[in-house]
Amino acid sequence: MAKRFSPEFKQQAIDYALSNSHEPIAAIARKLGVGYSTLDKWIREVSVR
Repeated sequence: MAKRFSPEFKQQAIDYALSNSHEPIAAIARKLGVGYSTLDKWIREVSVR
């Protein structure tokens, strides 16, 4: 079963990833306990808007 993340957590994760762009997304995802592809998808969804 997939984990559910609150909209607040998603936004904080996106903000953290974008403000720490020098750090690989994979490393950030591990720190946050989120899958790489999940975090990557969240970031791409925000970038498209």
